[in-house]
Amino acid sequence: MFKLEQNKSQVKLFGQLNFDTVSRLLNKPEIDFDCVENDQIEVDLSQISRFNSASLALLIEWMKMADQKGLQIKYHSAPEQLMKIAQAYGFHHELPLTST
Repeated sequence: MFKLEQNKSQVKLFGQLNFDTVSRLLNKPEIDFDCVENDQIEVDLSQISRFNSASLALLIEWMKMADQKGLQIKYHSAPEQLMKIAQAYGFHHELPLTST
């Protein structure tokens, strides 16, 4: 199960961010980039219970989509395992991902 809540520039993800949910979100993104204020969007990852390399692909895609709209995106409260996946794939410097 997966849920996304957005309040303008604040997005919070809940549940499993796995191959099934990522596939759906890549085909139909649920983030509304047009309602973002101050040219910055913050995504809270603290409530993600399950993730894998597909999750990383989604975060990269959202980063590209935000960039195309002239927005900055920041991911915070990332689980340690997701940080390790980003490092293993060499995206830890490019992806705006923090654990706190």
